[in-house]
Amino acid sequence: MALIFTSLPVRTHASPDVPMCIADAPNASSAPIDWRPWRGPMCGPFFSAFAISETQPLKTRAIEAYREAGEQILAANYEEARLQLDLAHRGLPRIGDRIALQIARLELLRNRPEKAAEFFADVLGSPYESVRVEAEFGRVLALLRSNDPGADQALNDLLLAYPSVPHATELLFEHAQSLLRRSRYPEAMQVMHRVRVDHPGTRTAAWAESELARLEARGHDAPSMTDEEQVRRARLLVRSGPLGEAKATIGELLDSPLSGTLHAEVYYLAGRLARDEGRWEAAESYLRTAQLFEIEDVAQAQHIENRANDMAETVSARDPAHARLQLNSLRAGRSNASIPTNRLVDMVRVGSAAGLQEQVDDLLISLRKRAAAPSALLFQAAMAAAGTGGEGLIIGLLNEIAKRPGARNRTAAIYHLARAHERAQRPAQAALFFARANAEAALAGDEYYALWARNGLLRVEDGAPSAAEERPSHPQDLALPRPPRTSSRALAKQLRPIGERHLNSYPWVARAVDLLRLGERDAATAELFEAYLSWREALGKPVARAGLDCVARADGRLQEAIASDVRAARAGLSDDDRATLSLVAATLGDMGTAGGFAGPQFIETLPRAYEWLVVPAAKRYGLDPNLLLAVMRVESAYQKHIVSYAGAVGLMQIMPRTGQLIAHTLGHDDFTPADLLDPDLNLEFAAWYLTSLIERFDGHLPLAIAAYNGGPHNVRRWIQEGAPEAPLDVLLERIPFTQTHRYVRKVLVHYEAYRLQRELPMPRLSVQLPEPRIDPLAF
Repeated sequence: MALIFTSLPVRTHASPDVPMCIADAPNASSAPIDWRPWRGPMCGPFFSAFAISETQPLKTRAIEAYREAGEQILAANYEEARLQLDLAHRGLPRIGDRIALQIARLELLRNRPEKAAEFFADVLGSPYESVRVEAEFGRVLALLRSNDPGADQALNDLLLAYPSVPHATELLFEHAQSLLRRSRYPEAMQVMHRVRVDHPGTRTAAWAESELARLEARGHDAPSMTDEEQVRRARLLVRSGPLGEAKATIGELLDSPLSGTLHAEVYYLAGRLARDEGRWEAAESYLRTAQLFEIEDVAQAQHIENRANDMAETVSARDPAHARLQLNSLRAGRSNASIPTNRLVDMVRVGSAAGLQEQVDDLLISLRKRAAAPSALLFQAAMAAAGTGGEGLIIGLLNEIAKRPGARNRTAAIYHLARAHERAQRPAQAALFFARANAEAALAGDEYYALWARNGLLRVEDGAPSAAEERPSHPQDLALPRPPRTSSRALAKQLRPIGERHLNSYPWVARAVDLLRLGERDAATAELFEAYLSWREALGKPVARAGLDCVARADGRLQEAIASDVRAARAGLSDDDRATLSLVAATLGDMGTAGGFAGPQFIETLPRAYEWLVVPAAKRYGLDPNLLLAVMRVESAYQKHIVSYAGAVGLMQIMPRTGQLIAHTLGHDDFTPADLLDPDLNLEFAAWYLTSLIERFDGHLPLAIAAYNGGPHNVRRWIQEGAPEAPLDVLLERIPFTQTHRYVRKVLVHYEAYRLQRELPMPRLSVQLPEPRIDPLAF
């Protein structure tokens, strides 16, 4: 999906299966970076092995020419390849934009940037959004390569329109090179300076530092970094890494003579890093120090104060003296009987975290006497008391809820009754309640508590310690599955009637037909996804963010005006047509688009989407592929193009910052967030990250799942702010983030379901929390 610049030295991975995707480039630049191969949007198996039978001679020749062009590119016969692409361009007008994009790239390979810019400009009218975006990137690159007078303005316009443009550093590198070729040294050095300030930690930044030093040695005046720029650079290092460099930079700035506002920000950044590592006292100290400086921005000052108070709360949560002060404040001189129920629950929470059993038990006794108290508040009190309060009193509260037939949390209360009996060393009673919770959950369709109840039954029956947990490892005998391989020609035949009927309303389907005839399955899949987005929009249920454009702009999709008759035609897509589109998308391996057209019933079958990528990614890190499938189901519903409102990208919804930090850790120095649209890389990163979380939480899978969604530093805070002996399953009830609270439940349920598809039992889950420790990875 990402635009890669083709006249720089590249590594070659070309094969007969992908001749239009990747090629060697002439050594036209002395770039300091080992650039990746150029991957175009039409990457994939180049041409299926079928005999061509066309009634239109020009189209037949165009298809043959496209094939021949790929062979000529592999042989580095670029002039002949260009002639063949011209013929393909004339004979396949419906996908002329995609072929023009290939021609433009070929012209870059031929070191003819002026011609490339013309073709990139022609592609800007493409009906496919990501093609337009790549063409805009390519046009600016070509203008820079050709030293066009309008290149500077075109680059500025591009960076303004696309603040998160992929490979921005490479464009700036080209800009600097262009200026150097024209002997405009001061301007070139300003661009290099901009790179080292605004893109620290990148290869291009390292080149910029080196080049500035070289030019300075030759007598040119290199820009010095101002205090503001040094702090800005530190902020960006914290945001995108490498975190080791961020820590070192902040350490130096803490001792620098900065202004008050700048010093405050440095201390704030130090506090953020300390918080992410779980060093709560240090985080509070840094943040309190930041407050000593004058901060002009009122909102920023308030933000720092809020963060400092959060850390103070975490630090003091288990301090008995501080807890007694809080209890006195909450009591405000009143007896238990006159304190509102919700305030009593807050008091239980405060006392339990500090281990004040006597006070907690007294509060539980008062709550037991309130027969009309809402079930939700009684349940919260029972969960807050677990680990400190008497088990008999907790059992009493939960029994009160279990006796209420209409209580929404009745099943949860019965399960935790079993757990309270288990903690009280009453295995027989625990087993009875676990069995009852399993039955109640089955009747209510609550698979989450059924899962935990079965887990508890096995533990009680086996006499296993509650800390025992099986790591969800990769099954050794799991064969590598392959996606279904129906011929491209057969799929094109299935789609052709729909493309002809809906040529005006869904031009992407007809384009997919032509692409399939070329064997370009990935590009055809992208066109079907665009058709799906248009159908959703016509129904008044638009997908807000998806694709390269949204990643580059860090914003939602641009909504274009649509004629009323076209909208009506799109909304009228028949069930049969949608079924066909779903079937073809599934055959092409895109379960997200398939499920989008087919509806929720398809998704609920839990297809093993992208398993040919999931299995090897999981195997590399010793992870159960069923866990990756479960997370993918909840994160993206198998949509590889989807972008969340928060900016998370792709199948397992990796945030750009997390992706950048993973890339630094794994040595992917040329990574950009747009790469997360590639399912292969996305799943590789997700598998590594999920494995790291499992290890960082000592093998406790539910905590790793919570950390994947809510952030590992937050999970560590939730542990720290509860009772030291609080059980893990109780912590899951107390997760304050609604989304994360639901997320853990969904992933665990889907994980068990995916394992059952392979007749594998659910791994045992521990109910004890791990010992707290510092997290040096810190993301």
